[in-house]
Amino acid sequence: MITSKSTYQTAQRFLFALALSMICVAATAQTKIPNYIRESLTLSPGIYSVEGTSYVKKDAVLTIGKGVTLLFGANATIRIDGGLSINGSPNHLINITSKNKDAPGNGIVINGVSAKQTVNVQYARFDYIKKPLTFEFRWSRKSVNVSNNIIKRSLYEGAAIEIKEIDNLLTLNKIFFNFKNNTFSNSTSSLLLSNVTSDLLTINLENNVITRNEYTGRSRNGIFTSPLYMTYNDYQNNDIPILQNNSIFDNFYSLYFNDTFNIGRTNVSVIGNADKLDLSGNYFGNPELREIEETFDFISANYQAPFLYFNNILERPSTTLNGHFYTVLVNEKQLNENTIFSKYQGEIKNIEMRFNRPVLDGSNFQVTFTHLQADSILTVPVKASIKWSEGNQYARIVINEKLKKYGNEGYLEIDGLYDSDGMDVPILSIGKKGLIDPQIRTYVPSNFASIDKLSIKDELDASPDDTLVVFDPTETTSVRFKDLNDSFVHKREKYWSYGIFAGNAVYFGDLNSTTVSIDPHSFRPALGLRLGYQPKEKLSFNLSANSMIISGSDKPLDDKNKNQRGTNFERNMSFRTTILDAALLAEYSFYKYKLKSTILPSIHTGASIYYFNPQGRIEGDNEWYNLREIGTGGQTLDGGKYVIGRDGENRLAYKKVMFGIPFGASIKRHITQKTIVSLSYTYNKIFTDYLDDVSTDLYPDGDALAQAIHSLLAK
Repeated sequence: MITSKSTYQTAQRFLFALALSMICVAATAQTKIPNYIRESLTLSPGIYSVEGTSYVKKDAVLTIGKGVTLLFGANATIRIDGGLSINGSPNHLINITSKNKDAPGNGIVINGVSAKQTVNVQYARFDYIKKPLTFEFRWSRKSVNVSNNIIKRSLYEGAAIEIKEIDNLLTLNKIFFNFKNNTFSNSTSSLLLSNVTSDLLTINLENNVITRNEYTGRSRNGIFTSPLYMTYNDYQNNDIPILQNNSIFDNFYSLYFNDTFNIGRTNVSVIGNADKLDLSGNYFGNPELREIEETFDFISANYQAPFLYFNNILERPSTTLNGHFYTVLVNEKQLNENTIFSKYQGEIKNIEMRFNRPVLDGSNFQVTFTHLQADSILTVPVKASIKWSEGNQYARIVINEKLKKYGNEGYLEIDGLYDSDGMDVPILSIGKKGLIDPQIRTYVPSNFASIDKLSIKDELDASPDDTLVVFDPTETTSVRFKDLNDSFVHKREKYWSYGIFAGNAVYFGDLNSTTVSIDPHSFRPALGLRLGYQPKEKLSFNLSANSMIISGSDKPLDDKNKNQRGTNFERNMSFRTTILDAALLAEYSFYKYKLKSTILPSIHTGASIYYFNPQGRIEGDNEWYNLREIGTGGQTLDGGKYVIGRDGENRLAYKKVMFGIPFGASIKRHITQKTIVSLSYTYNKIFTDYLDDVSTDLYPDGDALAQAIHSLLAK
């Protein structure tokens, strides 16, 4: 049998077409949500379409669990008069998107008073939905929780999330509304809170990421050019609004005047009768670049506005927030948000992004360039490679082709990055804000121009029957993150640590002047406790307490094995000393942890205070005697105040408590995220020569010494 290359290619095409048709059949299996839901309904895993308006009655609850995808038709709406429960999970977000991105659905509306029902929306991804969540005028529920969601590409000149006034007459108990751990990005709409707090409603905004939203127009008004717009009225029974640990930065407005434009930052707009609102404890951009001065919108021309202030702001985003970038470098320079490709000098060669927490590229990671070509708007994939470092908190994307071959009118986008919970990292757009042509600026391409570069999924997206294949872009990242979590170190600052020390102490001194032995006979136990505080990644302060024993003797052990700690001549001198010390040390690491396998060198120094008590015993007697009191160096002679040295000078008798200067070096390595093993060497500069009770003293007269000791005992 002869097999030609053309036969092989024909078979290959057949198998590809067969696989494609099988995927299409699976992808078209959609279930339409009823237009009238009179009883509680739970959606099992699958793809559901929403057409027109679906009503959920007051006594019913719509429950949406993992594995569900909602596809909204043009202007489609789900209207909830009862309860709503959307419960995804990390790395398994519920996808809520539109069938046609150019004709998006309206979203979900919470309507009416239903005091026994709750609204819970968590781990959902709202993408290309005009108004993902609207709480209609005079709504009320028992409680509301909107947390751990992705809200992106709400391309609507209004409010993506709108919380209007509740029904004060029919609301009996205070409603607690939690809006936490969400990411709102890459939208032209806003978060609109009609009343952030009242005597019957309290909205908590904590741990949210609000970034990379863009607004355009010919005038600036807080409602239409701020990603977060709220009313704060301060009355006697109101709670103080909670706005803490949010990242609200790099949101931009563009003002156009004929052929000129101006780009500025915008973040928070507040009106109301309150005097002031504290925005401390949030991240509003790089303080060194004075970004915060651009971000607050004080509306005072036509409205009363509280004074916005802060006592402290975060210098960088918290690691507990959803993954997002907060520093962007283009060709090793800070990104200029006013970039226009037609005026950009040279080619973009690399883009560097720094993230608040570890991030990975998902299966849909892509770098694209959207540009004008004749009368068409095309989006093409850009050849690029990504390299991770610093525990995947730093990415370097290298552009492997020239963008100018596509023309000068366009913008670059980087999409498809996710954190360890499967939460979407905001999309980075370069050159989009400065586009004068409104057509290309607002156009949303539905597919790539170059079909031969596409995957099966992309071909299905571009198919004429508008078949939409929904997939989980984080299905592989969760596995990769597990491997990554086992290797990198989760960086933290400003934390306390504690530990134990175990080792050995080896004596080297007057009774050991020839060698330092590693023979086990030389070892004596050393134990300690550590308490540390680390204000910076490279700097830490440690308080330590240690207990150790040193000992020595110049007497041979036996005829065959000379005393390896001794001086090889017998003076019949031996001792042991118990040392207790406490030290305060400052430690500096030469660089930061990256991987758990990183071996980190450091140096340390500080001050110590220590107590020591040399002891000795008589051969044949098992009792240990305190040598300082005995005065083996003559300390008890002449009234017990002085020691006569070999140089003939008098010295004060040594003290039991003295000070020292420890310094040394160590190497450390993580074995788990919270457990570190360290090998450390510390030299303690002490100011005594009597740890072994032997110094340069003359041998005292035995009879005089015995008489002095007898006198001391008699007292």
